[in-house]
Amino acid sequence: MPIFKNEIPILEFDTEQSAVIMPENCYDYHFPHKAVMLFMEPEIDDFVAENECEVVGKFETVTKEFVVYKTKINNVDIAFVQTPLGGAGAVQIMEQLIAGGAQEIIAAGCCGALVEDTEGSFFIPTAALRQEGTSYHYLPPSREVELNRKPINAICKVLENAGLNYTLCKTWTTDAFYRETKEMVQYRKSEGYSVVEMECASLAACAKMRGILFGQLLFTADSLTNVDAHDIRNWGNDFFAAAMKLAMEAITEL
Repeated sequence: MPIFKNEIPILEFDTEQSAVIMPENCYDYHFPHKAVMLFMEPEIDDFVAENECEVVGKFETVTKEFVVYKTKINNVDIAFVQTPLGGAGAVQIMEQLIAGGAQEIIAAGCCGALVEDTEGSFFIPTAALRQEGTSYHYLPPSREVELNRKPINAICKVLENAGLNYTLCKTWTTDAFYRETKEMVQYRKSEGYSVVEMECASLAACAKMRGILFGQLLFTADSLTNVDAHDIRNWGNDFFAAAMKLAMEAITEL
């Protein structure tokens, strides 16, 4: 099919799923069907040191090497890997996981709160606002991308079994951490977005185009509720390990 052209380049879309560069041309890994993408590093290192894990892949980038591990959770083989900040880098990792056989993926990481909360509150996105660039290379232009209900339900089940409160929400995905202006924050809040982060729309779009299941578990770090005084709190540092374990549990429920 022809490219859908537009005066605005980011709105131009090609329905062709194959590209000149594909991850399977760069890697020949074989991963478990289920995988977890984690926006964290020390917690992964601690988990690997304390549990039986196998290195099953290494993704080399210009900034660092991302190691893919395999472990068993609830007697189910899962892969897990650290994932970089931002939609473009995160989707590159997702594409490589998919090329290696992953078909069900859950991501876990922190976000900024746009509503009143306590640090470490859990949010599960049902839709993501596409104010980033990567998703437009995977899906035709639209305001939001919806997330699949199956992973959402799996994450909900695990949190409920653990006796943890959570909120289903719409998230604002943006590329520009330093362009969350007062007016834009107020606008997003008025539209009903509860949190802000930098990857969900991109990952959801890639997953939808590639035909895999994807869900995301978010927990709040900083707060933008008061636009006159950004509250960094403790950047959610006390909740990364818990979110990692919850995501690992949730992927086994799919």
